[in-house]
Amino acid sequence: MTFTRDLLSGLAVLLADAGAGDWTPSGIYSDEQTAITIGGLPASPDMAITLTVYGTGRAGDDLTQSDTNTQIQVRIRGKADPRVVDDLADLVFDALHGLSNHTLGTGVHVLLAQRRIVAPIDRDANGRWGRADSYELLVDRPSPHRTE
Repeated sequence: MTFTRDLLSGLAVLLADAGAGDWTPSGIYSDEQTAITIGGLPASPDMAITLTVYGTGRAGDDLTQSDTNTQIQVRIRGKADPRVVDDLADLVFDALHGLSNHTLGTGVHVLLAQRRIVAPIDRDANGRWGRADSYELLVDRPSPHRTE
């Protein structure tokens, strides 16, 4: 597998284990589940969390050591009640913010995770509330040119 795939899959498992939602690598969910997906929100079920890598953090990628700052966007969609999306965001926050020195089940080592941005909530065309939170993760990412 690749680093990004391992990172996002590992975070999906972590969120599912924390009770934030349901992770199914096949991407097939029932309407009663809260889907945890990678890359985009599915049309259904209504309640969903998606994870996407979108950049490097403030410190960027170290040139000599294997520390990498990676930004993760967590898009969250609830139902017609705006409090539901905030409830899901709180579960994600509890699972990720402050996570330190933790190796995900996929082998990616998270040195530190911190929420950086909370975007305002808004409705989609179906009246479901959503918001996007951004997390900055300091992770260990060895590569051929930086192995320390």
